[in-house]
Amino acid sequence: MKRFFLGCLALVMLTGTGVASAQSIEKAIKYRQGAFSVMGWHFGAIVDMIKGKRPFDREDFARRAKIISDVSFIPLEGFVANSFEGSTKSKVEIWANFSDFEAKLKQMQEAATHLSTASLSDDYDATKRAAIKLGKTCKSCHDEYRNK
Repeated sequence: MKRFFLGCLALVMLTGTGVASAQSIEKAIKYRQGAFSVMGWHFGAIVDMIKGKRPFDREDFARRAKIISDVSFIPLEGFVANSFEGSTKSKVEIWANFSDFEAKLKQMQEAATHLSTASLSDDYDATKRAAIKLGKTCKSCHDEYRNK
């Protein structure tokens, strides 16, 4: 009887672990998507300023660039094992080439930091180049590791 009880307990624990794991994966996906959403929101406003669709405001631009830079360090934590399934656009290739993915994320972080620094100067052209570089950095990762 004791063995039966312990066996049942082990089965319940394993089943519970699977549920917790699935919940953790869904939370990880939402976590990284939230970070990317924040960056996208602010980068969209920056692009609109560069394209003249919205008035250029140096302070607002710099504030948004700083937010992007700060938030760029958040998403990696949300790329947990097996989190390519579910409500995500992430390709399974991320986990097959994780070191390359990490390198691309680091390039994005560096470009975001550079944009934030450039946005504090009075050099509009340097700021614009930094924003374009960040956009290209994001695109390179999206092309390889994001489903459309």
